[in-house]
Amino acid sequence: MRVLFGWEFGAGLGHLTRFRPIGDRLVAEGAEVVLALQDVDRAGPFLDPATARPRPGYRLLQAPRWNIPSDPAVRKIPTHSFADVLRIIGYGHRGGLARRLTAWEGIIETVRPDVVIGDFSPTLNLAARGRIPSVVVGNGYTTPPPGRPMPPIRPWQDSLERFSIDHEAELLDSANGALRARGWAPIDYLSDAFSADETFVFSLPLVDPYARFRTAPTLAPFNMPRGIRPRPWEERRKGGVFLYLPAGHAHVKLALDALAAAKVAGEAFVGELPASAQPQFARPGVTLHGEPQDFATVMPSSRLVIDHAGLSTAVAALMAGTPQLILPWNLEHLVTARGIESTGAAVVVPTDRTDVKSLVNAIRTLVEDRGRAAKAEAAAAAVDLGDPQAGVEAVVAAVRRLAA
Repeated sequence: MRVLFGWEFGAGLGHLTRFRPIGDRLVAEGAEVVLALQDVDRAGPFLDPATARPRPGYRLLQAPRWNIPSDPAVRKIPTHSFADVLRIIGYGHRGGLARRLTAWEGIIETVRPDVVIGDFSPTLNLAARGRIPSVVVGNGYTTPPPGRPMPPIRPWQDSLERFSIDHEAELLDSANGALRARGWAPIDYLSDAFSADETFVFSLPLVDPYARFRTAPTLAPFNMPRGIRPRPWEERRKGGVFLYLPAGHAHVKLALDALAAAKVAGEAFVGELPASAQPQFARPGVTLHGEPQDFATVMPSSRLVIDHAGLSTAVAALMAGTPQLILPWNLEHLVTARGIESTGAAVVVPTDRTDVKSLVNAIRTLVEDRGRAAKAEAAAAAVDLGDPQAGVEAVVAAVRRLAA
């Protein structure tokens, strides 16, 4: 059996950490797994570190890429539905979509898979649709419910702006134009490009932007940190604060400045930071770690976590019963942040009102806020990630059925 895994959109590692246990299980059963990744620099877990060649059972290909705008002004463009997000990426450009559809079609023809698995890969889903048995895996944000117009991404929003509705019509026309040009059947809704013969959504309802619109149940995420348990307030480091932000975050240096100025027992890890750049991020009184820290150790021992609401990080802090000061980086992070905030376990800082003084005040207040800590501990008791192997087995069983 040969399985093609495709990853088209998204910058986080969650797409690959979701696929890794699925791929390893398939390889262990004798399958050949071909990875088509939009960012091959993220393929490290599937490669031999000495040679950068794939581990046994895997092959690596470069997937079609999109020229995603890097201008900070792009983040100010209103995005109320997934159609708004896709339009910024360029998905409404019929020629660009058609060329990438051709590229995915070429990968399928070259690989000749028995089954395709897509994670945040709508163009691959369209290329495989009705031609190759296909599976979609994803989290709540990347997998809108099919068979209906796009709902609002923001759970606190009841209806969409007119421009969002128009954007969806524009993108659906673009996608169907490319499909009809090939003699392929059109899709009824843009959301249908994010589903397949079998679709698995791994999300906690608390952080699923479409929870109220789903008709099929979601599964507990299996690519989340495990073994995290809260510790009593008295056993945590006095003034203990752990900061985890990616190096590309717009306010990471400002947050480190505030952590140093707050005069607390600060620790920090900046994700994807080259060793050569670490001196630029070092701050007096803050322990800057050069390697990722064990969440099961550092979070329950801290009295405050500063993060950007990356899904795994925010849920890990929630499981630790540790209050959070959240600086969202994009809309997905904001949705996750608002979900965590609804439990009383977090304070969300608007990105357009971030300054050192306000962050210092927030850090000093939260690190001593026993009331907030009690709410965080109560929220931790409500988190249930279930059996991590159940989700993996569900996907692998679907692949076996479809391959047969």
